[in-house]
Amino acid sequence: MQWLLPMTQPSATSLPKPAIKPAPQHSAAAPKSITPSKPADIPAPSATTPETPAVPAAPAASPADDPFAQAPTAPRPPSASDILNQARLDVKKIDKELRAAYPERAPVPPPDSKQARLERGINAAHEAVPPKWYQAARIIELSTPDGENKTRTYKIVTGIGTYCINIRPDGKKYYTSCPT
Repeated sequence: MQWLLPMTQPSATSLPKPAIKPAPQHSAAAPKSITPSKPADIPAPSATTPETPAVPAAPAASPADDPFAQAPTAPRPPSASDILNQARLDVKKIDKELRAAYPERAPVPPPDSKQARLERGINAAHEAVPPKWYQAARIIELSTPDGENKTRTYKIVTGIGTYCINIRPDGKKYYTSCPT
């Protein structure tokens, strides 16, 4: 069971006391007359209208109005992790801007460099090993239809074996063993 207690009002000592002006005392013998204001006392309306429209001010919420309202806090400065997360979100945009600003690619290493020889060796070793039985077959195109012979030849390497498919221009296919 939960008990709800009434909210306590702020104590009288914490609230500022309003200044009380004593009421003017009128004597019964001398009644005071009210004089109308003179035209010189009334300010003339301005001829120009303000450029910005008047925006009504939002009423400020006092602590007595909303007891559950939290005090406004100043926004915290972004931390390093916030900046990194925002940069990760903007990577695609940054990459596009950099590619537009610098369209030239980095220079290609010479064909006899150590890096190029290493890449060729790794690729040759990868191609020499057939895929496992649970991996997809590798398809390598051996010829392209650019001459008199418009037959396409594809080498299919699977975990079970290797074979070639020849596709003639009329669409007929025939399977052969691959030339070595």
